[in-house]
Amino acid sequence: MRFGQGLSRPTSTRVVDNLIARSDYTRHMEIVAFLASDVPVALHAGELWLGDVPPPDLTFHIRQAVEIAHARRIGHGVALAFERDMDGLLAEMRTRPVVVEINLSSNDIILGVRGKNHPLATYLAAGVPVVLSTDDAGVSRINMTNEYFRAVHDQGLDYPTLKAIARNALIHSFLDGTQKRSELERFDRSHIEFERSVARRQSVLQNLIVLIKAAVAPF
Repeated sequence: MRFGQGLSRPTSTRVVDNLIARSDYTRHMEIVAFLASDVPVALHAGELWLGDVPPPDLTFHIRQAVEIAHARRIGHGVALAFERDMDGLLAEMRTRPVVVEINLSSNDIILGVRGKNHPLATYLAAGVPVVLSTDDAGVSRINMTNEYFRAVHDQGLDYPTLKAIARNALIHSFLDGTQKRSELERFDRSHIEFERSVARRQSVLQNLIVLIKAAVAPF
């Protein structure tokens, strides 16, 4: 079950948008917990930044989505740095675990949060599982390839990290056990084949480079 945070797109008056959604946030998390007591929950939480809401509203949304609504997936989580006891929250998210859906393009376009200001590196360093997401692909005119490119270009992620993130999408999916095992096996097989093909191409290229260097080397 997925629930949205109910915040509008940025405007000059966004700080006063959705007063009820903000003032009743804790109660809403309690309602989610009651309604979704027997199903996995994914919630948008912490899709906020300075100037969007009064500063106190930045300090508890992610934690309450995790601790009160028992969300197993958090969409965005951008306001992590403003949460009370951030380190404790990260440890809790790692232990449960709670996966964070990272939306790099959306967070840049809507919130203006990019590069070192984005909490992706903090989540990774803390061992919190993350996945990449397009958020509103139809609005932003992007796709998953764009988000993986951005993860490399803007966040400096390497291949092993990207592979782990892609695998997380299955590990922390809401598929049943049988489906999850089947998809993970298929994922692992495809990556083995891909890595072997890349290794073979690199070997041929490396040999060619050696031959060219030998051919042009002075006697």
